[in-house]
Amino acid sequence: MDFSTIISNIQNWVEHWPEKRTDDMSLISKAAISEGWYLNEALLFGIYSQIEDHDDFPSMIESLLLEDWDGFWDAVFKVEPSRYSLLSEAKKCFESGLYGASIHLFFSQADGVFHDHFGKSLYKKEGERAKAEAEVHLKDVIARESLEQLISQFKDASVLRRMFNEVYKEMFSVIGADPMKNIDPADPENALKTPNRHGVLHGMHKEYASKINALKVFSMFLFVLYAIHGESLME
Repeated sequence: MDFSTIISNIQNWVEHWPEKRTDDMSLISKAAISEGWYLNEALLFGIYSQIEDHDDFPSMIESLLLEDWDGFWDAVFKVEPSRYSLLSEAKKCFESGLYGASIHLFFSQADGVFHDHFGKSLYKKEGERAKAEAEVHLKDVIARESLEQLISQFKDASVLRRMFNEVYKEMFSVIGADPMKNIDPADPENALKTPNRHGVLHGMHKEYASKINALKVFSMFLFVLYAIHGESLME
C-alpha cells in the first residue's frame, strides 16, 4: 500500500475507530519494539491493511517500508530540510548496500532531530530523559468518547495524531530497549534484536551491517520523526 492510499483510507478508519483497535495497536507496537521494530502511524495502518498477506512480521514491515521507500523519504525531507544533505547520504548508503554506514547516520540523525526539538539526547540514560520529554509533548491524548466531536473540529491528520499519542506514549515508555542500552564491551552483540547505538557508534560491535538491521534502525528514525512531526508527515 502506497502513501497516498494510506492517506485516503484515514478518514474512514478514524470515523469508525473502535476502542479495541487502539488497544490492539498499543499491544502490536510494544510487541514490535521487543523484536527491534518501531512502528509509526503509517506503518500501523499498513499492518491493518496487509496483515493477512504475509507469513511473518519482519517481512511485512520490510515490505511496508520498501514498497513506498521514496514516499517516506519525501516526507522526511519535507519536515527536516536542514538535514537534507546528511539524510540524502543515509538514503543513498542504504540503496547502495552500505548498510553499516546508513545505520550510523540513522542513529545520529534520530538523536539530532530529537535534540533539536527537546534540547536533550534521545539515548541519554537509556532513554529515560527521552521518555520524560515525550510524555510532556504527547499530552493531548485523544479521549475516545470525544472522537466524533474532534473529527468535526480538526483535519484528519490532526485527529489521527491525537489518537496515536496513546500508542507513542507506550512505545516511548519502553526504556532500555536495545538501541538505548548502555552496554559493556563484553556484552554479546548477537543477543540484541536491534543494533545498539553505543556499540555501533563507538566501534564496539562489528556484525550489525545487514539490510534488516538498517531497516530496523530506519524504523526507529521514522518513529522519532512521526512523534515530533506527525501531522506534517501525514498531510
